[in-house]
Amino acid sequence: MVAVALAAAAVGFVARACPFCSAVSLTFAQEIAQSQAAVIAKLVEPPPAASLGPRADGPLPKAKFVVVEPLKGADLVAEAGLSGADAKQIETIMLEEKPVGSLFLLMGIEPPNLVWSSPIAVSDRAVTYLKQLADLPEKGADRLAFFQQHLEDADETLARDAYDEFAVAPYADVRGLKERMNPAQLLAWIENPKVQANRRRLYATMLGVCGSPADAERIGKILDGTAVTEDQAEIRSGLDALIACYVTLRGPEGLDLVDRLFLDRTDDEGKARDVPFAETYAAVMALRFLGEESDIVPRPRVLQSLRVLLDEPKLADLVIADLARWQDWSVIEKLVTLFKTAQADNIFVREPVVNYLKACPLPEAAAAVVELEKIDPEAVRRAATLAGLAAVAAAAPKPGDTSDDDPGGTAPAGGAAVAPSADDTALAATIAPVIADEDATDALPGVDPAAPPPTSPAAAPAGWQAWKWALWAAVVLLIAGVSRTVLKPAASSGRAAR
Repeated sequence: MVAVALAAAAVGFVARACPFCSAVSLTFAQEIAQSQAAVIAKLVEPPPAASLGPRADGPLPKAKFVVVEPLKGADLVAEAGLSGADAKQIETIMLEEKPVGSLFLLMGIEPPNLVWSSPIAVSDRAVTYLKQLADLPEKGADRLAFFQQHLEDADETLARDAYDEFAVAPYADVRGLKERMNPAQLLAWIENPKVQANRRRLYATMLGVCGSPADAERIGKILDGTAVTEDQAEIRSGLDALIACYVTLRGPEGLDLVDRLFLDRTDDEGKARDVPFAETYAAVMALRFLGEESDIVPRPRVLQSLRVLLDEPKLADLVIADLARWQDWSVIEKLVTLFKTAQADNIFVREPVVNYLKACPLPEAAAAVVELEKIDPEAVRRAATLAGLAAVAAAAPKPGDTSDDDPGGTAPAGGAAVAPSADDTALAATIAPVIADEDATDALPGVDPAAPPPTSPAAAPAGWQAWKWALWAAVVLLIAGVSRTVLKPAASSGRAAR
C-alpha cells in the first residue's frame, strides 16, 4: 500500500502508453462518456456579432442549434423535444463566430431539461470519426489501431484527439500494436521540426516498440547533435523519450552514450563538462522508464547510470529515491559523505539521504543515521516526520471507497484506515519527493451537498480523521519547501545555475 504510493510518487508515468506525454485535454470519448446525451448539431442562429467583441457588455452570448444526429442518449434527446418534425432548438453559450450551417458537437446533462455544453466545431470528417467511437473496444491494441490512423491528421481536432487517446492508454496496449506500426513514418515525424514536442515524445515511444538498430543509429545522431542542423534544433525536444527510444532499440550498450552525453560531468581527460540540467533530467526520466517498463536493459545497468549523478552533489537528490526504491544498497558510504559535506547549494540532499538509510536493511545504514543525527538533527527529524505522514496518508482509503483488490466492498466499514504492513512501514521512509512531469490531480473525496453535516466531531467517519492527517502532511510539505528556500537561499540559485 505505502509501497505503491511511494512508487507512484517517484515514477508517475508508468501506466500510460506514452510515459513521457500528458494528454492535452479530455478525449472525445471521455467527454461523451461523462455526458448523458451527445449530438451533432447545426448552427441556425449565431450569437450577435456585437456580443462577441472584447468590450461587449451584458450576459454571455448564446447561439441556437438544431439536432442533426444523436450520438448518445437518443431517447433523452427525443424526450426533451429536440428531435423529430417539430423539434425545438438548443440554445447554449457560444463565444466564437461561425457561419450558419456549421456543424458542432454538443453534450448535455441533467435530463429531462438537458443542459448543454459549449459547442465544439467539427468537420464532416470529424463527424464520421465521432460516430465510430462507440463501436471501438474500451481498451487494447485494436482501439489504438483506429486512432493511429489519425496521428498528424490534416484535421487538427482529430490529430489532437488521437494523440490524447495514446497518452492515456496503458503502455501494454501500445506494445500490442507493434506489428501494425510504421517505423519509417514514425521516424519521419520525429525528424520533422514542425512536429510538436509532446507528439514527438509519443512517436519516439512508439518507435522504441517497433524500430530497428538502424533507426537507433538515426536517433543516436539526434542525441549527440551530429544530425541536427541549426534550423532543426526542435527535433531534440522530447529528449527523454528519444533517449528511452535509443536505448530500447540499441540495448544495454546504448546507455554508454547516455552516460557520456547527459550524466557524466567530466570528459575523457578528467576536465569538467557543462551539461544543461534539462538534458540531465530528461536522461533520468528515461532511466526511470527503462527500469520500470522495459526488459531490454537489466536493472543493475540502469542503476549504474543513476549512480553517476552521485558524483555531482547538486544533482544527487534526483536519483537517491530511485536507488532506494530499487534497493541498491551499494552506496551507503557515498551518501553519508554527501550528507556530511553538503553545502548551502545542495543542503537539500540531506533528507533524501536519511530516507535512503532508513529504508536500507543493513546495520551500517542504521548506524549511519545515528551518526548523521548528531550533525544535523533537524534534517533527520524532517525526513522521519514526512515519511511517517506519507505512510498514514497512503494507508487510509477515502470514506466509502473500496480497492481494486476488494471489489465486493469488504474493506473496513466507514473508511477506517488499514494498518500498514511491516514492509510498508519500512518502505515509507524510502522515497523523498521526486520532481515529476505530471498533471496535478484532485484526490479529495466528493461531498454530497444534500447530506446533513456532522452534528459533532464524533460523528465524522473514521476515514476522515486519516484524511485530516493527510492534509496536515501537505501543509508540512509546503512548510518544508519554504524553509528550504528561506534558510538556504543559495540552494535555489545553485540549482538554477545548472
